[in-house]
Amino acid sequence: AVDASSGEEEWSFETGGAVNSSPTVVDNTVYVGSDDGSLYAVDASSGDEVWSFETGGRVDSSPTVVDNTVYVGSADSNLYAVDALSGDEVWNFETGDEVYSSPTVVDDTVYIGSWDNNLYAVDASSGEQEWSFETGGRVESSPTVVDDTIYFGSFDNSLYAVDASSGEQEWSFETEGSVYSSPTVVEDTVYVGSEDGNLYAADASSGNEEWSFKTWGAVTSSPTVVDDTVYVGSLDTNLYAVDASSGDETWRFYASGEVLSSPAVVDDTVYVGSGDGNLYAVERGVPDSDDSGSASGFSPGELIWYFTQAEGRSSPTVVDNTVYIGSWDDNLYAVDASSGDEVWSFETGGLVVSSPTVVDDTVYVGSGDGNLYAVDASSGSEEWSFETGDEVDSSPTVVADTVYFGSDDNNLYAVDVSSGEEEWSFETGDVVRSSPTVVDDTVYFGSDDNNLYAVDVS
Repeated sequence: AVDASSGEEEWSFETGGAVNSSPTVVDNTVYVGSDDGSLYAVDASSGDEVWSFETGGRVDSSPTVVDNTVYVGSADSNLYAVDALSGDEVWNFETGDEVYSSPTVVDDTVYIGSWDNNLYAVDASSGEQEWSFETGGRVESSPTVVDDTIYFGSFDNSLYAVDASSGEQEWSFETEGSVYSSPTVVEDTVYVGSEDGNLYAADASSGNEEWSFKTWGAVTSSPTVVDDTVYVGSLDTNLYAVDASSGDETWRFYASGEVLSSPAVVDDTVYVGSGDGNLYAVERGVPDSDDSGSASGFSPGELIWYFTQAEGRSSPTVVDNTVYIGSWDDNLYAVDASSGDEVWSFETGGLVVSSPTVVDDTVYVGSGDGNLYAVDASSGSEEWSFETGDEVDSSPTVVADTVYFGSDDNNLYAVDVSSGEEEWSFETGDVVRSSPTVVDDTVYFGSDDNNLYAVDVS
């Protein structure tokens, strides 16, 4: 933990393995798992270990804290309940295989999946099994509970609905491929994609198929439902708009690459990325006031604009009708969200993997050339740059008048947003690629040196 204002170390806490679990902060205590097999509770102010709880396998799932109890899964096949104050085991529940999913707690019941093909419901107070439900494949994802029904997919190609109270199957819906897509439930209909290439709509109460829509590639993304239309991408390189009631195709848009991501719908436009390196804006078909046509003047499913960039991993940021995105061609781009025209581009000296942060008309972004840049959001002019000793792949966090970010030179930096001058730096034992989180005057961040750090910001 590093002070965001001074850069003085509040504390660092070393575990015996990589920290892949996301930390949970409750009542001034940080709870986190480690690949050394332990769950740790760390004082958020001092960094002192409050307690540690040893399991028999790596703890990659994120802890869930409810009513002073920490629930967490372990690769030793157990679900654990641990007293949040003392670190004493309240109970453990053994499954038949590794547990990587994060538990969901609803109405004093813990729901969790296991690699032994089961979904379990466990009494949150006693650790006694309320019920188990066996599928024909691994259950890795965290279950979703809607109106006392649990909906989840399995590697056995099925979508299941299970009564949350009894564990009895309400229904199952079989597809011809693994269900990686997360189901979307809207107005008593469950929409889900399958590796078999279909988008399915099933009645949420009965599980009866309402319709299926065939694409020519796996549907791994989660459907987006807006105004009685389902928008979904397919590995067949198309974006589809499907009538949510009938399953009829409303329109399709051909992209030149696989569509893995879930589409975003804003006003009358659907935005989606493709494996061809393009960002597409497509008219979704919102009628104008007299129902004579689209409000935008484009036909439904018609390309409004596309923006071509080199391949990259940066996520776009949309502010005030402008899309900001980094690229592996070393550039930061600003694109008009309405027209798709390039507003400006800003060239750095390396790949831009970092996702841009926009605050008060300034874009902050890191680059593989080792610099953090502050760029005027309107003009694309450089306001300042700050040089580190290695690549800057983490996304910056701006709080008050300070930008916090990590570098592959092993440091966390705090830089003045106005001048670009270093306020402080904090050195760890390995690269810092994660984005820092600031809570109550403390910066929390992880490092590849296996440590979770907390630094006082005041």
